[in-house]
Amino acid sequence: MFTIFLFSACTSKITIKALEPSKVSSQKVNVVAISNIRNDNLNQTQSIANAISNKVIDNKRVFTLQNNPIGVDAIVNGEIINSSANYDVYYEEEIDYSRCRYFRYDERTRTKQCLQYDIKYIPCESKYYNVTTALSLVNPNTNTVIFSKTYDKSSKDNVCYDRYFSYSRVFPSHLNAQNDSFKVNSQIAFEIARDFVNDISPNYIYFNVEIIEELASNNLYTSSHKDRFKTAVSYLENSQFEVALDILKNLDIELNGKSYEVAYNLGLIFEANDDLEISNKLYLAAKELTITDLKHRNLIDYAINRTNLNIQNKIKAKSQLN
Repeated sequence: MFTIFLFSACTSKITIKALEPSKVSSQKVNVVAISNIRNDNLNQTQSIANAISNKVIDNKRVFTLQNNPIGVDAIVNGEIINSSANYDVYYEEEIDYSRCRYFRYDERTRTKQCLQYDIKYIPCESKYYNVTTALSLVNPNTNTVIFSKTYDKSSKDNVCYDRYFSYSRVFPSHLNAQNDSFKVNSQIAFEIARDFVNDISPNYIYFNVEIIEELASNNLYTSSHKDRFKTAVSYLENSQFEVALDILKNLDIELNGKSYEVAYNLGLIFEANDDLEISNKLYLAAKELTITDLKHRNLIDYAINRTNLNIQNKIKAKSQLN
């Protein structure tokens, strides 16, 4: 006989955001014009114009959109390579309890008992939409391409109908196929525009980072320290950073800065508040302390590398925005 132990994989985390630079690394792009997108039957040009005009970072518009290409930093060129909609017909089976195919008649009770019900074949369609758009950003002064990418995005949908349609008859969506594909593919074109503008602009990314949930079992910590640390963790989990900060600061003073768990969680708070330099110093301080848990060592190393990279990215992104 043996016992199976189930361990929860859930860990406490907080969400942190970091500013990433634009993928246009060769020059700053703030003033933009758009050349008409070739084969544009999906309002792709207008979608790009709207996305450029509405791109905001830290409550400030990133771009100025001009109708006249004179004096701009870059011109958007492009072409819709593909806009398609495909429909595949299939049938789903469903038991029709209102119709009996075979039954048995009981002479004694004079009742019928169904042995096999009829099968209904419900007509369904699988719809597949695709848009492929090639876009580039050109420096008008040198006529060089400073960014280019082909965006390929798809959408799928399945729908079943209440009525029966044979293969020889036209399905409802086929009657309105042109309008249907225009509506869906225009939405895909809008998403492509958003992705393109995100590529040529700095952006915030969001990711989850683990919290150290408990203090280690050693002579450094009293039961009061452990209880207050857990309280701080609960506030961290609920993004109540100011309250957690006060508790952890007091613990750090009482423990003479000798707790890597406290230093690490303090670093998380400063990182969440975009104080990357302070958080990086706290992670480095945590690494200098005695760490008995291998997982926590890896966690702290990752935090140091992460903040080092995000400090560099933030500096580069800010230079692109100013």
